Amino acid sequence: MASPSISAKEQWQFPVSERYLFAVVLVLLSFLLLFSNVTQRLDYLLYDTFLRLQPISTSTSSVIIAIDEKSLNQLGRWPWDRAIHAELTGKLKAAGATAIVFDILFTEEDRPTSDTFLQQSMQEAGNVFLPLHIDYRSTSGSMTEILPIAAYVRSAAGLGHAHFELDEDGIARGMYLYQGLGDSHWPSLALAAFQFIRPNVPPMRAGGNATHPAQALLNVREAYRLIPFVGPPGSLATLSYVDILTTELPADYFSGRVVFVGATAAGLGDFIATPVSGESVNMPGVEVHANVYEALTQNRLGILVAQHWQYLLTLSLVLAIAMIFSRVSPDKNLPLTIALALAVCGFSYGLLHMGHQWFPPSPLLVTLLFAYPFWSWRRLHLLNKFLNQELTRLADEPKLRQVSSYESPQQWAQQVVRLLKPSTWEFRDYRPTAEVKKEIQVTLEEEQNVAEVLLPVNAPDKNVALFMHFDGSPHQLREIITYIKEIFPEFHAELAPPQYSGELMDRRIMQVRQAIATMQDMRQFISDTVANMPEGVLVGDEFGRIMFLNDPARTWLQEDARPGSYIAECMPVSSRISSNRWETLLREVLLTGTPQAEELYLDQRAVLISLVPILFSHRATNGIVITFADITIIHEAQLKRLETINFISHDLRAPLASQLALLDTLKTRLPEGFDTMLESAQALTEKSLSMSDQFLQLARVEAADHIHLYECELLDIVDNAVDSIAPLAQKQLVNIQTLGDFDTLPIVGNPELLERAVVNLLQNAIKFSPPHADITLHLESQADIAACSIQDQGPGIAPHEIPHLFEPYRRTDASERQGIAGSGLGLRFVKLVMDRHGGEIEVSSKIGQGTRITLRFPAHQDLIEEQ
Repeated sequence: MASPSISAKEQWQFPVSERYLFAVVLVLLSFLLLFSNVTQRLDYLLYDTFLRLQPISTSTSSVIIAIDEKSLNQLGRWPWDRAIHAELTGKLKAAGATAIVFDILFTEEDRPTSDTFLQQSMQEAGNVFLPLHIDYRSTSGSMTEILPIAAYVRSAAGLGHAHFELDEDGIARGMYLYQGLGDSHWPSLALAAFQFIRPNVPPMRAGGNATHPAQALLNVREAYRLIPFVGPPGSLATLSYVDILTTELPADYFSGRVVFVGATAAGLGDFIATPVSGESVNMPGVEVHANVYEALTQNRLGILVAQHWQYLLTLSLVLAIAMIFSRVSPDKNLPLTIALALAVCGFSYGLLHMGHQWFPPSPLLVTLLFAYPFWSWRRLHLLNKFLNQELTRLADEPKLRQVSSYESPQQWAQQVVRLLKPSTWEFRDYRPTAEVKKEIQVTLEEEQNVAEVLLPVNAPDKNVALFMHFDGSPHQLREIITYIKEIFPEFHAELAPPQYSGELMDRRIMQVRQAIATMQDMRQFISDTVANMPEGVLVGDEFGRIMFLNDPARTWLQEDARPGSYIAECMPVSSRISSNRWETLLREVLLTGTPQAEELYLDQRAVLISLVPILFSHRATNGIVITFADITIIHEAQLKRLETINFISHDLRAPLASQLALLDTLKTRLPEGFDTMLESAQALTEKSLSMSDQFLQLARVEAADHIHLYECELLDIVDNAVDSIAPLAQKQLVNIQTLGDFDTLPIVGNPELLERAVVNLLQNAIKFSPPHADITLHLESQADIAACSIQDQGPGIAPHEIPHLFEPYRRTDASERQGIAGSGLGLRFVKLVMDRHGGEIEVSSKIGQGTRITLRFPAHQDLIEEQ
């Protein structure tokens, strides 16, 4: 049974539609995660982790004056008299503070003298910034801007809002730089101080929002920024309020630095949960403001990647993931998923660290984590489908095991008995040990020419053994024992049941492994069979190149013959066939599908080379199979047959010739009444002699291994043939005309055989032409051929007889009706001679108009080149 072929388009591969489906599913999932913010908590976790890993160098541009427990213990309970703040302001200004930022709400009036004292102190310093608060009024429930008292507002260098943005998990990761009711006109507290110190820095906003009456009560926020915290609480330089107040400071102690004053004592002021805060320790608000200022001075405030860029980046990375997944093998999926997840995290971290932009990676990470099981599931689904299809297909493939397997051990044992023919044999029950169960027990007594063999052939239900007794010579007995030992392990391999696990994929793998083993056995069987064939076998592709050849074929080919070589260049050459001729034959077989054959005589051995077309169904292309058969024995038999024919012909011709001479003698001595009988006897003798001569010539041409060809003259061959046939033409009153004005017509051939072929054609023309008819012998020469045509005026040949004209012993209907003598071997001889010369014969005839037979010879230059 031929194996079903699989074309290139039918070979199993992961469908393109599956890859498109995979990409679409990933894109939809990632966009769904982006729109729904389901993974926002994971983004917060990743951001906090990246922020802790981010190396940030602090500067000396700010310092915190902390209202801590020590200050409360020494200065008293909170709130303090504002004269204390006024004193601190003066000392900070005298110590060179560039700006003084109070994270304390002065929204209610204190003692008039204290308020006046603080107002004057702020006015004299000229660089004090106060916070404001936007909150709901307890009475009306509407939002309002809670500012410091009016005197402080007039004296302060600027105001700033003290709000931080808490995310859904209650952690402050950023803030709006501008905020206000109806319009984002209030900068943050740290930004107000920064703009005071660096007035040339452009505003960090897209543009103010125009106030509209309907929006007057809305809290308008703008320019959200992420805060790159320096570290956990306490990372910035912090001094105790009371220490500064009670210590004499140098004039330049705070030179070039912004001083933030705020509460750090527990239960006093605002404490905010930040990404860098511990589980139980939050960061004081004043320290958060100081962190914002540090980020402003280092230009490290982070921003969120714009939404359209976030979608575009997510789409690009998802498509890249889909493309990469479809181009790697399944065993690399898990490492690839881990590598891509790390790459996405690395990209997000690098963008945050170097570009100060936050790209949330969790939608991509979740999409990637979904891609791995989804893609693996689809691959396993298609793989399982493919395995089922291939197992079904392989089940129909030819299997060697179907030939060599047996239904039972007893059946195998019976086959052994049938082959080896022991003198006695029987099945015996026995109880072997586990170690001996699969071993052969042999007893060989060479002196007595006896051997006994016990073969365990255990059945599933009981233990049995095949006992065999052999009689014979020691050499025969050793051969039998050796053969049994060789086939016994294979028998156990046939009976060994496959071991399956309980897991489906393991069973599939085992089934595929068995199918592959079966195909490998078949391939090895075919390879061994072809390699050990006595005939040489060569297989070529559609371009005439060697694809495969066995060792016997190498004995006939050139030494450099190997797979990939061109066949025509490796084929053997002789006096009658060259490389050019092989190219012609190969082209004829590949293009037209016509089988070809050649006989060569190489190294005193005759070889038959057959060229047969083959269709490679698995490649949908044509090829060629060349076989080399050593036919030396056949040729020797033909030579013996030829010798016998020569012997018989000689013995037959000698008496016939003597009989003709005797008849000529009798004509002169016998009375006239015997002339008619003598002529009849002479005619019959001449006919027998002619048939014997034609049979001998035909047998010689058929049996000859090769014909010696050399350059000769076609004009001479034709003239000799006409001269030898002239007596017969004169006797039949037929005129032979030779047409063609040539000085020379050189060809390569065997003149003796060609002359005999022309004579045979002229004899036929004379026999079938009426008296006084003309026979025309026309010579032609073209660029590639030389031709000789013989035209008679005979009765013609019917069209249905022309294809069979050159068959041996074939005679036309006209010759039978007219009673013209002949053996039917003359035209067969002409056909064989022309085939041996590589020529062609063309026959054209019409009933009642005569027959024209044309002999065409290849150009003598080509034949010389082949010689």
